[in-house]
Amino acid sequence: MRDRAEFYILNNSPEIETYLNQHKQELQLRGCLNPDKAHRNEFADWFFEKIYAMNRVHAPEVTHELLSLASKSNIFVSSYPAYIVNGVRFVTHARDVRLKTQNSGVSVPGTENEMFYGQLQEILEFSYLNDFSVVLFKCKWFRCDSRRMVTENNITSINITSESYKDDQFILASQAQQVFYVEDPSRGPNWRVVQHVNHRSIWDITEDGMSDIDLLQDNSSSNFTLFVDLGNLPQINLQ
Repeated sequence: MRDRAEFYILNNSPEIETYLNQHKQELQLRGCLNPDKAHRNEFADWFFEKIYAMNRVHAPEVTHELLSLASKSNIFVSSYPAYIVNGVRFVTHARDVRLKTQNSGVSVPGTENEMFYGQLQEILEFSYLNDFSVVLFKCKWFRCDSRRMVTENNITSINITSESYKDDQFILASQAQQVFYVEDPSRGPNWRVVQHVNHRSIWDITEDGMSDIDLLQDNSSSNFTLFVDLGNLPQINLQ
């Protein structure tokens, strides 16, 4: 799980795109039979050796951020039930079922403008050297094929019984778009109508059961305060 999460972070870091491409080119020159799998499995170690070799000769390209990413994350990962990013509050599904409002629905656009829909399962903060950190959302993704997702009159309805992308559950918190799921009585108990949300503003209003949560906030959302009870903050060791 950790390897998949860390590779996702690396593969979605624009500052190392040059190194990602360089590694892919080396795999092609080696005549690798399955370059995508080899890239996923080998890149982190290759990147570590590459950056630290450059750092030993004081290469100016090696920044603190590159060193942090190459060094891999701390063995312990912080877990939160809620997170505010881009002014939007996300809550894990386990916490969401106990609240009056719904904040665990997520969507992300694909490379061909298709949409993927799911539920937020975990909020994980990976810490690196030099006080650098990255927040990932681990999501349960619904299968969105033509049998399980229907769009009519600009209304999208999905069947939530089938799960997909079990090996690709992670997204950056900043990539997530919030959606609400509303029961679709016309199609049956397992169908939900997707409601996309356009957030104009957010108020930090406390609901029942919300006052004691550890709330993590993205530093770019300057209008909100980070409240974390470090004494109760769960830390997990991802294997």
